Amino acid sequence: MKRIIALLLCIGMFAAVAAGCGGTGKQEVATGDEAASLNAGDYKDTYDGLCTYLSALGYINPLEDNKGVTYTVMSSELIGAKQGRRFVAKHTKDTSIEIYEYDLDGLKASPDEAAETVRASVAKNGTFVNLIGETVKNVYLSDNGKYLMIYNDTTIKDDTKEDEDNVKARAEVIAKFKAFHAN
Repeated sequence: MKRIIALLLCIGMFAAVAAGCGGTGKQEVATGDEAASLNAGDYKDTYDGLCTYLSALGYINPLEDNKGVTYTVMSSELIGAKQGRRFVAKHTKDTSIEIYEYDLDGLKASPDEAAETVRASVAKNGTFVNLIGETVKNVYLSDNGKYLMIYNDTTIKDDTKEDEDNVKARAEVIAKFKAFHAN
């Protein structure tokens, strides 16, 4: 009898958890006039300023939301960056956006081999090789060179299908990211 009750409780808990995890994960992002009205110049040229800007555009959740749920602090020193976070994109659960900041003045004063290697590779071909030898793809430097973004959307299988919503969303995020406080 106890086993039957325990089994029923387990089934009930599983059903409740599964129901909470359902859905497409699609959320609204700022587009058209709404996105156009947001000006990057209204945000400080800082890491938090960039994250706040991307949040206002609807690409990532606000920094004030629960750390660990909204974002994960990354080991940015592995690529010579000052700081970095991985966000689950707000518009789909299948997309992660990692954003890193480089201290350009610090790199001029004291060059960092990891930072220079990663930044040069990304500038050349949009990829870099991580510490375990894997090629990290879909990597972008901001036009001012201060920020790096890794955009990973597991639903994009064919980059040539420019009419697909996720391909369009990626292009929009990349454009806004790259243009943030461009010199």
